[in-house]
Amino acid sequence: MPFARGGVIASPTTFPLAGGRTGLAGEAGPEAILPLARGSDGRLGVRSQASGGMTITFNVTTPDAQSFRQSESQVAAMLNRAVSRGGRNL
Repeated sequence: MPFARGGVIASPTTFPLAGGRTGLAGEAGPEAILPLARGSDGRLGVRSQASGGMTITFNVTTPDAQSFRQSESQVAAMLNRAVSRGGRNL
């Protein structure tokens, strides 16, 4: 079955549907086909193919150590929010 494992349709492509009908994809430009999987929580979504951990580099530039200490909790909260948003999009 075409695209059973996913892929990209780069030009208008027809495909079979149930009941002998025909579907059309890619007519308005490239489209991605992503297989869905149900997680242990029952939610249906795209499963990440990434393996292992990920490295995040976070650089802070400050004029002196005191100014960093004053804003350290704000910087930590901002980093935590960014990592949380990224984790939800995996």
